[in-house]
Amino acid sequence: MSQKQQPGEHVFLELRARDAWNQRDYQLALETATEAARIARHNADDNAWWNMTFLMAECLKKTGDYASAQHLAESLKVDALTSRYSDLAARVSIFLAGVMQGQGDLSGAATEARCAVTSGASATGSPELRITAQHALIAALAESDRIDDAWEACLELAEIITPAVAPQIAGEAYWAIGNVAYLRRDTVAGTDYHRRAAGSLSPSNDLDLWAHFNRASAALRLAAGVVEPETLECIERAELAASIVGGSERDKLELSLTRAHWLFLTGQYDAAIERLRPICRSATNIASQTAAEAHQLLGQSLTHSGDPLEGLFQLERSQELFRQAGALDREAQVARLIDDVHRSVES
Repeated sequence: MSQKQQPGEHVFLELRARDAWNQRDYQLALETATEAARIARHNADDNAWWNMTFLMAECLKKTGDYASAQHLAESLKVDALTSRYSDLAARVSIFLAGVMQGQGDLSGAATEARCAVTSGASATGSPELRITAQHALIAALAESDRIDDAWEACLELAEIITPAVAPQIAGEAYWAIGNVAYLRRDTVAGTDYHRRAAGSLSPSNDLDLWAHFNRASAALRLAAGVVEPETLECIERAELAASIVGGSERDKLELSLTRAHWLFLTGQYDAAIERLRPICRSATNIASQTAAEAHQLLGQSLTHSGDPLEGLFQLERSQELFRQAGALDREAQVARLIDDVHRSVES
């Protein structure tokens, strides 16, 4: 029988893995967490093994390997420790909802998010976990174009945000509610909740999250047709933060898409096309619904710049991708755009 390795060894590796994560060196964090999990398993330390395996999944997501992250998280979901503790089950389902949404599986994301809400409600002393689970559900429903259901979930979320909730968690919750308000075309409520989010989130606490928030806020404002200086400021803050933290290829493509949307809405069609072409060529690196948005904007920009035939091709690709993602309302919206282009070409 092999000798057990020293318990302190995997503790030291855990600390190194967390430190690498905090330094945004996700590859080093993954490698160190993998070794820490191996030793923890060898020493029968189930809690340490679980935490390091979950960190491995988070690192895989950060490096853009969503499929491997999902596979690893699914193995954790059926683990005996996860089944025993509601808080662990909620964490895994929240994570799975995010990676499924990131791969365009919106139905699966909504199902996992509902599991997270159920588990989160059973976890004792974890109001912030319940908020995060509700946040995941809202995101999945909104991306699936189930806006009324998402708004109902937002109203439930608003009731559980109390002064006792950590500012960062409250900020993410306000962010989610504002997103859905914009999707409902309620720009007043959307702007109000995003301002609350900006007041709660801090770039000094998590610059990466700050970049994501500002990009997402700008994207939702643009989707609602809010083209004003405050929207451009969000884009510029996101670009500045991203230039500092770096980010994955997916992050860079999504941020470039947001800038392209601004260019399109401000009538700078040639500049929008120049940005959109490389995004569409790299569409496999982003979620199906996000790629669909890029092809839609490229199709509209081409049509406005005098190339309706290529514009139609891009719009048809957008329609197909929205259909694949299960975003049927946006698929129907693109179908109407295609009909409009056909009529203009025939007239």
